[in-house]
Amino acid sequence: MTQERRRFERKPLNETALALDESGREIGRVTVQGDGGMLIQIGPGSVAANLRPGQNLRVTVVMPGHQDRKTRDVIVRDVQDTAVGVEFVPGAKAT
Repeated sequence: MTQERRRFERKPLNETALALDESGREIGRVTVQGDGGMLIQIGPGSVAANLRPGQNLRVTVVMPGHQDRKTRDVIVRDVQDTAVGVEFVPGAKAT
C-alpha cells in the first residue's frame, strides 16, 4: 500500500497533454496535475511498464498542436496497470 503524500490539490486537465521520457518515448497522457505532481494514464506496451516506485525520472509534458514543452524531474510514487503517479522533485525547476 502506498503512503498518502499529497500536500497540494490535484486538478483534472481539460486539454490533451502527453508525458514523454528522456528519450522522447510516450509514457502516457497526463490526466491530473497539481503543484506537487501528476497522474499519467498509460496504455498497453507503454514504457511505463518498467517504472518502479522510488525511481527518479525526467518527464517532458507536451500538448499536441502547441510548441510549449515543460520538463520536470519527478519521483515515481505509484504504478498501477493503467496509471502512474509521480511527484515533482522538491526544489527542482521546470524547464
